Amino acid sequence: MRRLALSVALGLLLAASLAIKVYGRAALAGSADDVGDQDIVALLQKHGFQTWRAATDTDPVWVHGTRNGCQIDIAGVSPQGWHRAIVDWHAAGKRLQYSAMGELRDQQPMLKPMMVHYLARLQRYAGIGAPEVKIRAIVITPGCPADVVPPAELAALSD
Repeated sequence: MRRLALSVALGLLLAASLAIKVYGRAALAGSADDVGDQDIVALLQKHGFQTWRAATDTDPVWVHGTRNGCQIDIAGVSPQGWHRAIVDWHAAGKRLQYSAMGELRDQQPMLKPMMVHYLARLQRYAGIGAPEVKIRAIVITPGCPADVVPPAELAALSD
């Protein structure tokens, strides 16, 4: 009888543990790695660009904007740098900038955004609301004027 009670107690403990993990993961879904791209679309449309999104099964998912022979492609990229090679390939022959932590840079910053990313991730695991780190790759074709979108607005994409 004791053995049965112990088995039932351990079974209930296991079920409760799994329920907490499943519930916690469901609560994190959509927020941990998905920072959305509505702000990108809004910015490009504000400046008169026709926009469309690449297929959502690509990684990263690019938002494309065209206006008078000028094309701007913007995508959210990983703070860990996982997308650097594909972004460099996509940007061949074009101007590439990164919007990270409210600044525009020519290369993707790694250390500080990655540290902030993992700290925020730890906070979310503990149930504390913490925003995801946004890093955006911005690819601009050579036919675009230098200030086609004000740099301050591009930098703000990562705020």
